[in-house]
Amino acid sequence: MIPLWARVFPFFHGESQATKPRANTERSYADRLQRGRELHAASSGFTPGFAPVDGSLEPDAFEEFLDGLDTLNNAVVTAVSGWQDSAGSRSELVTEIKARALRASSRVKSNTAWKAKLPQVKGRQQGDQSFGDIKVLLDKLIAALGTVPGYDTSAPADISIAGLQALSTQLDGLNKLVAGREQALASARSPRKEGYDGENGLSEKMKAIKEATKSQYGSQSPQFLQVKGIRV
Repeated sequence: MIPLWARVFPFFHGESQATKPRANTERSYADRLQRGRELHAASSGFTPGFAPVDGSLEPDAFEEFLDGLDTLNNAVVTAVSGWQDSAGSRSELVTEIKARALRASSRVKSNTAWKAKLPQVKGRQQGDQSFGDIKVLLDKLIAALGTVPGYDTSAPADISIAGLQALSTQLDGLNKLVAGREQALASARSPRKEGYDGENGLSEKMKAIKEATKSQYGSQSPQFLQVKGIRV
């Protein structure tokens, strides 16, 4: 069996793929909002004036709706920024944990009388790790070091048991912070998705504006031809 200090270290690395924000999401929504703005600009300039049956499609009402989507976009951007800040701090901390754990390992291995004092634990595959795993493994390392007589004597403060316990406390706090900000991000994304793709959301409104334009001015009218090519 491999001792604890030898099993812990492969588990310390950066953010798991499962928790990374989706790539290009914000740009995609911004692009869709811009196309909505283009449709609004076109319908606002129609002569005679655009008069859809559904009042929410009228230029003033549609502009207010688009402004609301802009607010939702900004809320998500803010939430993403908060998530990235906390996740980045956690990744930096894990890098520090790895470095200190390796130094603690070297300290143990430097004294042959200490090796046998460390308990042996069953390892896990790297692919199964999480930041919760890292916290558990660090705590097990700390507990194991506590069984080594004289480990703390003359040890550098940052790899002493107290120093490693401080890292564990920091990681626990950051795990909770990141989890909270992940939830905040999910909460910001949900109403935005509804605003774009839900019932009476942007996609439906843009399609309805095109149909209302076709109805009011005709399928071959300059007005309809002006908005026909704007992608929903």
